Amino acid sequence: MAETATQILDTAEALIQVKGFHAFSFQEVADRVGIKKASIYYHFPAKAELGKAIVARYRQTMLAAMTNLDGPKRDSREEVDYWAALARYLEPILTLASNPVHACLCGILSGEYPGLPKDMQDEVEKFFDEQLTWLTKLLKAGRKAGAFHFQGSPARMAKLSFSAIEGAMLIKRITGDDKHVNQVTESLQALLRG
Repeated sequence: MAETATQILDTAEALIQVKGFHAFSFQEVADRVGIKKASIYYHFPAKAELGKAIVARYRQTMLAAMTNLDGPKRDSREEVDYWAALARYLEPILTLASNPVHACLCGILSGEYPGLPKDMQDEVEKFFDEQLTWLTKLLKAGRKAGAFHFQGSPARMAKLSFSAIEGAMLIKRITGDDKHVNQVTESLQALLRG
């Protein structure tokens, strides 16, 4: 991707983190990047296309990170450290949560979901589906291996865990409590210990 397009995506994503999708303009992005507004239209002919590209890039970044957490392949005899995989999954979330105004991009966009362009809605839905699928897989395999000890189905525990993490990031933005997300993730880990 061209350097200018990357700067546009980075700047627009940062603005969504602070203001939401509908509250920023191409002019604001152009001013911050130091380009003419027409340059944005060259890369992203409509705001909906820019929004879709931002969420797709965010999804792909998270997917790549999760792919690296799966541990050895099925035919490997090595044991998977499920607690380490969970810690590596939580690491970028905790880093993101350390910024006073930042939260999960798709969590922020979920508040605007009904008014988002359809292509953006699809990307946000994919993000949540991918997160829940991966967490369910990790929890199921981890419980089967004896690493996790929790009540109920892995799918329900994944929903509880992911919902708590997403909610904690949004609440942290409002309360300014730096420890909020850490405390929620620590409580979730305690639940997994049984």
